[in-house]
Amino acid sequence: MKIQKGGICAPKGFLSSSIRCGLKKRKDDIGLVYSKFPAVGDGVFTQNQIQAAPVIISKLHLKENLMAQAIVVNSGCANCCTGQRGLKDAGTTAELTARQLGLKKGDVLVASTGLIGSFLNIDKVKKAIPALVKGLSQKKSSNFAKAIMTTDTFPKEVAVKIEIAGKEVRIGGVAKGSGMIHPNMATMLSFLTTDIYITRRALKLALEDAVDKSFNAITVDGETSTNDSVFILANGAAGNRLIDKADKEFKIFSNALGQVMQELAKMIVKDGEGSTKFATIIVKNCPTYWQGLKVGKRIASSNLLKTCIYGGDPNWGRVVAALGTCGIRIKKDSFDIYMGTEKVVKNGTATGRKTQQSKRLFKKKEIDITVDLKMGKETARVWTCDLTEEYVKINAEYST
Repeated sequence: MKIQKGGICAPKGFLSSSIRCGLKKRKDDIGLVYSKFPAVGDGVFTQNQIQAAPVIISKLHLKENLMAQAIVVNSGCANCCTGQRGLKDAGTTAELTARQLGLKKGDVLVASTGLIGSFLNIDKVKKAIPALVKGLSQKKSSNFAKAIMTTDTFPKEVAVKIEIAGKEVRIGGVAKGSGMIHPNMATMLSFLTTDIYITRRALKLALEDAVDKSFNAITVDGETSTNDSVFILANGAAGNRLIDKADKEFKIFSNALGQVMQELAKMIVKDGEGSTKFATIIVKNCPTYWQGLKVGKRIASSNLLKTCIYGGDPNWGRVVAALGTCGIRIKKDSFDIYMGTEKVVKNGTATGRKTQQSKRLFKKKEIDITVDLKMGKETARVWTCDLTEEYVKINAEYST
């Protein structure tokens, strides 16, 4: 697998664009991704029971259609808790974009990010769509990545190249998110493109597995948004033979997609609102991956641990406290804990070692904390960041 330039436009046949339509004052605030060829599409959405209008509309389009060919995204307005008007506005956005592209309404997926409770200014969106379509280019992936940002401090995109059945296949991805991030997906959006020729069921399986090991394995603040969506379009332009889930090439593609999405997920955590440090929680020797993930999520979500990370205090007691409330049965006399490479707990008991190594570790920008459950053979990783005064400031003033 090789890293490529071009983000979502790296795969063959994909174009993107962005413009400022006036939802925000000073930056591009609406973006479009388009495949020149019909594409298999799929998506994964927020687990919040309250879901924004674009989530509802995109779910419907994917349920009714095997194919999808375009994604239109706005920032500056979440279009959530906006009732029938919000649904109509999201549907209108898809319909007008489809008309400009010569597609069916169901071929267009929609997403929004921004303040909950404000109505989408559909008149501004209507005026923007023709120019948005006219501006489509293979060179505007980074522009699109910037247009979907809210409190993000940098755009997030990545692309890779792999070989499938003798053909060059590319995967591109872009994401936004820095706050309201928790392992059930969060106030994050991510859009993946690929030119692989693949069945819908295989694409769905690869996407869901990759989401579980990337966006569902991160936390910034323990909050889950109403708008998160992950979409993938696969247009078959690479020219490989059709890949299904039983083919050996499927695993190559699935692994590469997972790595792309993990890179995007880590970027989100590193850009966590007000964050200064990035932490990896590694849970080893778990009975199952899912139990290990549950343990890792609980530790990574501990505000006490996150403030310790910020303050440079290697207080492993915070890890122990979180571990004891992780929701699975722990063998309390057999687990080990490591701060970096220093074992601070052995078989559930403090080692009594000096913590100079741990103190040095906690002064670094990137920190590893490992819990060895000694209960199986699986390993899970969760990524998180510290909790700072700046996070409080950003969110205390978000709507004003």
